Amino acid sequence: METPVQRKKLNLGIVAHADAGKTTLTEQILYLAGAVRAAGSVDDGTASTDTLAVERERGISVRTACASVFWKGVKLNLIDAPGHSDFLSEVERSLSVLDAAVLVISSVEGIQPQTRQLAESLKNAGLPCLLFFNKCDRAGSRSAAVLQEAEKLFGKPVLPLNAVLEEGTERCAVQPLSLTEGERLERSVLACAEEPLLELLLTSEEEAARALPEALGRAVGEARVLPALFGASKYGTGVGELLDAAAEYLQEAEAPGGEFCARVYKVEHDPIMGKAAYVRLFSGSLRNRQAVRCAGETEEKVTRIRCVSGKRLEDAEQVEANDIAVLYGLSSVRSGDVLGTAPEGLREYRLCEPLMLAKAEPENPEQQRKLVEALQLLCEEDPSLQLEWNREKQEAWIRVTGRIQLEVLEGLLMERWGLRVSFGKPSVIYRETPRKCAEGFEAYLAPKPCWAVVKFMLEPLPRGSGVQYESKVSPGRLPYRYQAHVETALFRALSQGLHGWEVTDMKVTLTDGESHHVHTHPLDFFVATPMALMDGLRAAGTKLLEPIVRLQLDAPEEYLGKTISLLTAHRGVFESPELRDGYFCLTALVPAAETFDFPVEFAVATAGKGSCGSRFSHYEDCPEGMGEERERLGPDPLDRPRFILAARSALTQGD
Repeated sequence: METPVQRKKLNLGIVAHADAGKTTLTEQILYLAGAVRAAGSVDDGTASTDTLAVERERGISVRTACASVFWKGVKLNLIDAPGHSDFLSEVERSLSVLDAAVLVISSVEGIQPQTRQLAESLKNAGLPCLLFFNKCDRAGSRSAAVLQEAEKLFGKPVLPLNAVLEEGTERCAVQPLSLTEGERLERSVLACAEEPLLELLLTSEEEAARALPEALGRAVGEARVLPALFGASKYGTGVGELLDAAAEYLQEAEAPGGEFCARVYKVEHDPIMGKAAYVRLFSGSLRNRQAVRCAGETEEKVTRIRCVSGKRLEDAEQVEANDIAVLYGLSSVRSGDVLGTAPEGLREYRLCEPLMLAKAEPENPEQQRKLVEALQLLCEEDPSLQLEWNREKQEAWIRVTGRIQLEVLEGLLMERWGLRVSFGKPSVIYRETPRKCAEGFEAYLAPKPCWAVVKFMLEPLPRGSGVQYESKVSPGRLPYRYQAHVETALFRALSQGLHGWEVTDMKVTLTDGESHHVHTHPLDFFVATPMALMDGLRAAGTKLLEPIVRLQLDAPEEYLGKTISLLTAHRGVFESPELRDGYFCLTALVPAAETFDFPVEFAVATAGKGSCGSRFSHYEDCPEGMGEERERLGPDPLDRPRFILAARSALTQGD
């Protein structure tokens, strides 16, 4: 088969609220572009991008999938991201490697909670975006109204490129719309908001029509305008027009010259070839057997490079900027890592913050070690999981975002490692902050050889301030190298406060310190600093902070009263609901401790007709008498003799 002539390549993400038809659209793109012989079905478990058994069984995507097609000279690397809010970390990582995105919106359900969150992420990333209004064949489709909702959501012009015929029936079809005729020309020119084009419109509509495509390409590329397509992915309706729009209006990213740089957006563990790192190259090139610098400044050699062709992987000797590739041989790499030298302006992403902590227990206690190893691999694939190992109690804890993620983890552990695992009821991840100002002091002078004196001032800060550190000690009093040890040890020690939770919203000032030219061991300040910090926290006292979740709730108006009662019962604070077309949209702030079963309760309260999306908002003071203590991992610095013994033993082994 002759290789198509490539005029540009685009890394295009497909994102949507769950059940909007995102994976079905991806299947139709693969079929229309000739990458597969038949489009797979999510309902039948035959979707080619849903490779995990748990995805086929549940009919949802839980991992980012990648495929590649050619369309009219454009190579499209398609990245299909999960739609459920429990897997928002996968979506955020994907956005950081995209050139543009297709946001799939159901023309029946309209703008759903996860749609709003995705729109917020797309706007924050400044990504060009195409809108695909799906399910126009379904009864209840209201494409014109949903388009207006989308325009309001993004706060930018949305330009439809086709129109729907026989909407709401299986005979649904689409016809192209010209942007250069009549009122549509004026609307398109105004949407581009470029002064020369506006002047052309006033003098010659014909000249304006000729200049419009180039101006529209700039406007779309700068995310000032969103082209929109209507269709029905189940039947492939509108899919070709979507691909045409991507080929015409989306631009390949300019690849800066210079050194190799890539970001890892996905990690898999192949049972035969080992760890596979899916990367997007931003600059430079990469050859097989080349050494690359991974996170942490270590260098590792790439032992194999593969590229995506259709839904298959094929070997490659070299890849260039803007390519998607799969790299093997990088044993230390994790999802989200940047490889090589990052160019200026590399797009960052915000990792979704897990708010729940759950204990994982194997059905067979003798498989505890195997479970920990499996969880470590899963953490490399999704760093937000953050495995915590309680050595004293031989317990494994994992951080998660919700119930669905726990159920998926159970399925993955069984599918990949044959492990039957149960998770305990999750606990909310609280934080601590000092109640008042206080001093912390430690004079670590025995048993010799040792000499480290540390004195801190602790001050509470407003919510959301994080931790601030300052040293007011001169290098003559305490050499810089020991001050650096103090700072490093301090931030490590802040991971567990008096109640076992991370300490935040506090300023720590090093006000005094002392070393000895003979007796001070290079690592003494790693022992003294946690004890000084805990001494200060004990004097100040700490209070718990609880995480607050922002809920987006949609349902028919008749269920508004029940929804408000449910929110009130769960300590929710909410704004006035927005009413439209017989539905309400309500935003509420609810403590995370109250949200674990909330989606199920909301579904019951709305007879399954409601839609619920959630995202972490902030931490705030936990009401007195509420919240949970957490058992400390490792020795307690307040138990001075035991802590010194354990710390010295660990440091000696580290030497």
